[in-house]
Formats: sequence, structure tokens, C-alpha cells
Amino acid sequence: TIRKASAIRRALGLEKAVRFEHHITETFKSIVIQPYNRRKELVELAKDVPNIAAKHEGGDPEIEQTLDHPSDIMDYFIPKSDILEKGLMQALEKNFIEKHKALNHTANALTKAGIGVIAATKLHQ
Repeated sequence: TIRKASAIRRALGLEKAVRFEHHITETFKSIVIQPYNRRKELVELAKDVPNIAAKHEGGDPEIEQTLDHPSDIMDYFIPKSDILEKGLMQALEKNFIEKHKALNHTANALTKAGIGVIAATKLHQ
């Protein structure tokens, strides 16, 4: 599907203006069937599909499943006062770190495959 969409995007002259967002990891709980890790799929796609983003919402599944508090999309909506009251800050920080470790694993896999990585700037302003 992404390859077909890429051909359409190319035909319309939109390769530089339109970025595909491919979810590589997702939060471990509450949003989609888990676990999944689409890193290998991304590396294959990125060889011939330019301007594709690697979205990471959770850590690598093999790590997430070992955590006392695996990442959960519902955690995004907990007020800070509740996080502090329930003593969740350390667990949420761990989830954040694991998400970024997964992101770095993806960047390393792309680099090893000879695919350039450009960090997106100004995404959430």
C-alpha cells in the first residue's frame, strides 16, 4: 500500500511536500493489537520510498513486556497532579526512555542499510 501511494505521490510531484508516517512501534496497551515492531519493514520500504517518517509511540515490544508499567496511550491523558499523587513519574519516564531507545534502534538499522536519516524539526509547534 505504501509503495502504491508513493507512486501516486511521485506522479503528482509531491514527494518533497508530503511525508508518509509509518508507525514502527505503538504503546503497549490500549490502542492497537500489540506487540508489533515494523522496523524491518521500514528498512525495506525506505530503500525505494523517500520521505517516510518512522513514528515511535512505545518501546521495543520485547522490552515493553518486561516492564512493571508498560506504555499505555491512556497515560497521555493523566493530569500531572495524578501522576505525582500515584507515584507514576518514574514509570512514565522509563516508558519515555524506552520509546527513544526504540527510535535509536530504528535509526541505527536504517544507517546500517545505507539509508540516510534526517531528524524532523518543528513537528509539534
